[in-house]
Amino acid sequence: MFRHLNKIIENQIKEPNLDFYSVIVGTKPSVGARSPKLWNKVYKFEEKKVRMIPLDVDEGKIELLFNYLKQDKHCLGGAVAVPYKETVFNLIKDNVEVEIKAIGAVNCFYRPPSGSLIDDFTGTNTDGEAALEPIKRQLTESQNLNIGLLGFGGAGKAILAFLLKNYKKSHSIKVFNRSTNHTNNARKIGVETYSLNDLDCYLPDLDLMINSTSVGHIENTQKTIVSAQLLAKAKKTIVVYDIIYNPIKTPLIKNSEDLGLKTINGLSMNLFQAVLAYRYTNPTSLSLEEIYKTMN
Repeated sequence: MFRHLNKIIENQIKEPNLDFYSVIVGTKPSVGARSPKLWNKVYKFEEKKVRMIPLDVDEGKIELLFNYLKQDKHCLGGAVAVPYKETVFNLIKDNVEVEIKAIGAVNCFYRPPSGSLIDDFTGTNTDGEAALEPIKRQLTESQNLNIGLLGFGGAGKAILAFLLKNYKKSHSIKVFNRSTNHTNNARKIGVETYSLNDLDCYLPDLDLMINSTSVGHIENTQKTIVSAQLLAKAKKTIVVYDIIYNPIKTPLIKNSEDLGLKTINGLSMNLFQAVLAYRYTNPTSLSLEEIYKTMN
């Protein structure tokens, strides 16, 4: 079943014959990706002969892989891992909703419900909605919070889109990025944008800091997006939220805990993200609550 697919990807798939399959696409999702375990728990619960499989693929073969999956009637779609969220978006941008075009990145692609199995994929981005889930209560019950969003890649754009949609009138939002050249869209909609080097001036006033970059991920655990020295300038009531879930305690989380600051890691976001993506990709009668309960 996967003979031709194995010629495109870097890892090898040895699953038995399935009725259908879903995928997670990235540079190395076969090492450490959580989605296959979560999705496959639900497939087992639903007693379906379906599995999610990780696909390790080089950047130069993304389009080839995507075209293969599009033509394979057994592929339902699936998840997109860093760093291919914007690449996959560009492959399906003519088939996505307006709000997804504004984000410019997808983390989930799937067959349109009204289409046949050989139609083009469409896609969505559950990063923003899922990221806000662990802090939704704080954002809803509080007023006039100073929020600092670190990074303006795929996840950062998605988080900002949902922050603006739901909380623009309640809170002050600033975006800090390595390069301000990539934050033009944020400026156009009235969001203050700064270089990460400017964080030194604004950190003492932040009530919530969200790291949406990949700095501190399992493949880069020697680095942190905010130094321990700079963190020491934060107010004691700040909430430091790192959307990375692998490792659970990134250098940013560890340094924040050492200073006695409240922290949130990316586990909850990752789980809710998987719940939403599963519902988009798979024909299922399960509710979001039932999927969440099964995955958890």
